[in-house]
Amino acid sequence: MSGARQWKKFKRAVTKPLVEAWEKQRAKHLVILGMLSVLAAALIVWAIAFFMIFSSNAQQEANAWENYTAVTWVGVLTSFVILIFVIPEFFHYLGVRNSLIDMLDTDSRAELNSNKRDLVEGVKLLAGAWPARYEAKKVELGLRKEMPDGMELPLGDDGWISNWFGTKNSRFVERFPNSELLQDPGINKIFIFASLTGLVIFVYNAVFGLAREVVGGPRNMTVDFTAIIKGSQYNATWAPHFDLVGGLIILSLAVILFMTSPTPSEQSDDNSDSATEEE
Repeated sequence: MSGARQWKKFKRAVTKPLVEAWEKQRAKHLVILGMLSVLAAALIVWAIAFFMIFSSNAQQEANAWENYTAVTWVGVLTSFVILIFVIPEFFHYLGVRNSLIDMLDTDSRAELNSNKRDLVEGVKLLAGAWPARYEAKKVELGLRKEMPDGMELPLGDDGWISNWFGTKNSRFVERFPNSELLQDPGINKIFIFASLTGLVIFVYNAVFGLAREVVGGPRNMTVDFTAIIKGSQYNATWAPHFDLVGGLIILSLAVILFMTSPTPSEQSDDNSDSATEEE
């Protein structure tokens, strides 16, 4: 019994600081979980590229790709841990956030009161600006006279970057209007970061190169994806070099990034709203 008590005491001493640190970041939980989800996707993409492309490169000895094998396997294991434990939490937080947006988008006092329990639980889970948004909605509907002491509704940033990250009407939604998943700003952010990261990597490979010619030499050779698909002896060419497959990948990533941007109608609405506020 004493051994079990000592183990519980030790476990509490180890986990308590971590729990407290995590609770202090409650307002950023959704962002942190989203970034970890993007990291898991990036690690999986890297592992696929590494084992299918880089590790089979005919110039592997010069590029020393074998030095990255252990790190890649660690990344694979890390991504599976994130997939099992983090991504379900991310979608849970994302679902709560979407529910709060829907429940607060009402002009009915009765509807707001009927959702009071879910609203209180969701606001408590997400923290940050959500308590102020909930109280502001109650003031708007006349359920209370004024905001609680010390609580103010944060002013939104009307910059184009914040509008891009927070849009619910991206060009993807315009193209696929029946998709509720694409209307979520969190999913749109994942597309933004994933496509932007891939675009930077593939453009850097084409312009500056990721492969070496000789051991210890600079990475100034472009990985040629067309040569890899054809099964050529050498899978790298002097940079800068744009091959057909690599170019199509760059174009596809650029299109995906473009499709995450707000529709022109939403941009014009934002501009008109800001102009009205200035008047």
